[in-house]
Order: sequence, then structure tokens, then C-alpha cells
Amino acid sequence: MNPFVKVAAKLDTFERDCAVTVALKISDNSCKMDEEQRAVFMSLYDVLPIYESSIFDKSVHDLIREARRIPAPDLNNRIKKQREMAMDIITQNRMKAFKSSVRISLLIAQNTL
Repeated sequence: MNPFVKVAAKLDTFERDCAVTVALKISDNSCKMDEEQRAVFMSLYDVLPIYESSIFDKSVHDLIREARRIPAPDLNNRIKKQREMAMDIITQNRMKAFKSSVRISLLIAQNTL
């Protein structure tokens, strides 16, 4: 099984909301990760199972998809609002813990192939 699918399937609702928030940060280029890490977290986002978010409505996925297709300044403003709202709920410390956890889980998943 694909390691990203394996890790994504085990994420709870809060962690899935974290993954969406990271995708928003990558989409508006406010993320400080290097290109390799951006690709890792977008790959995780791409395989998230459908779920009922406690933070976002379903339109957030359309917003991310649109930003990936055709980046535009007006999209960045919409993304920023969603991202800031989510980060107020998630907090920076919990987001750092999430990203660290995902990196470890991916390493484990890749080593058990």
C-alpha cells in the first residue's frame, strides 16, 4: 500500500484538518518548508479520505484545487482567511507536532513496504 494512503487513512479529524491547513499554507506560498517537504505534504493531502471537517466546509478543497491550477492574488486572500482561521483553532505548537508525527509515520510506513 502507498505510504501516503496508509498514513492518511490513520489520521483523525483534527489531523486531517491540519493536513488541509498545511495544503492551504503551501497553496498561498506562506509555508516555510522546502520544495521536497511541500511535495510530501501535498501528496498526503491528495490522498486524504473524505471526511466531515470540524473547521472547514467542503469548498476549501475547491479553493486549494483552484490555487494549484492557476495561482492568483485574489485566491491568496481567500486562502489566507481560511488558513488564519484554522491556525487560530489548531495553534502553531499543535501544527508542529502534527507535521513531526506525519514525517515519522511516513518513515515507518515506507520501511514496512
